[in-house]
Amino acid sequence: MPSFSSSVPGKTILFGEHAVVYGYPAIAVPLNSISLNIKISARPTKNETLIINNNMGENLFLENLKPDHTYRTAISAILKSLKQKRLPALEIRISSTIPVSSGLGSSAAFAVCLTKAISGFLGFKLTDEQVNEVAYKIEIFQHGTPSGIDNSVIAYNKPVFFKKGNPQTFLKLIKTLSLIVADTGVHSLTKDTLTQVRNNKESNPSLVNKLFADIGNIADRAKTELENGNSEALGKLMTENHALLQKLGVSCNELDHLVEVSLNNGALGAKLCGSGKGGNIVAICDDIHAESIKTSLLNNGSSNCFISKIKASQKES
Repeated sequence: MPSFSSSVPGKTILFGEHAVVYGYPAIAVPLNSISLNIKISARPTKNETLIINNNMGENLFLENLKPDHTYRTAISAILKSLKQKRLPALEIRISSTIPVSSGLGSSAAFAVCLTKAISGFLGFKLTDEQVNEVAYKIEIFQHGTPSGIDNSVIAYNKPVFFKKGNPQTFLKLIKTLSLIVADTGVHSLTKDTLTQVRNNKESNPSLVNKLFADIGNIADRAKTELENGNSEALGKLMTENHALLQKLGVSCNELDHLVEVSLNNGALGAKLCGSGKGGNIVAICDDIHAESIKTSLLNNGSSNCFISKIKASQKES
């Protein structure tokens, strides 16, 4: 039976959440220690496409889903981009180690991976750029006004300096980064948090625009420190970024607590990652303290915690 498989990483934003939606720069890195996988197989004796997502406990037939269902809108966007009218009968099997609603790119990973899997199964060889364009369209259905940074860092699987409307800049890391990602166990919807920030911006533009500008300035400074391999300076900028996100109103007690635990146990810096109001924090550390920081986080409220290394890489234009 013909089949095609695709796998993509998760991601974390190191700098620039929320401000990036409004045109300010941000930095994101792929997290290859977590991933989403999709396997597509033909169902030659069947007439329907079966979607199996064991993580969500789903066994669904595509044809029975409402037009605005996540799976249908995603597949429709992919088929439109490929100029195909319909899918043959398939089995689409989804498995993932990326936590949902946690700021680690689960929805963007789904969009990128499904685009790669369906196009590959149908015999199309899309470039990373083409995959990214389709995934962004799917993300719009999911979140309304996404920045595009999540799908970009996952589609290219490279650290990226991102500014909406500009070509992606892939970053040269001369030094491997050690990151710790810790889950609060609190789930939130990106779309809801984006809406809250947009409403705040409309009601108090001077304050929110100033916060956005300060967050963007930190991202600009962090790009230089990242390319220079200055982990201590990066850590300080991460903690500054978290303080600005607190003022923006997208943090919560659980996130603030895990940031504090990280800093008190040797992290060089820490901040929430993703849209906030729950989900994860990300901390930067040296290798000596990584395991002890992880243990402290697990002992002080984190529901899950993992260490991820972002390897040094060559810059590409």
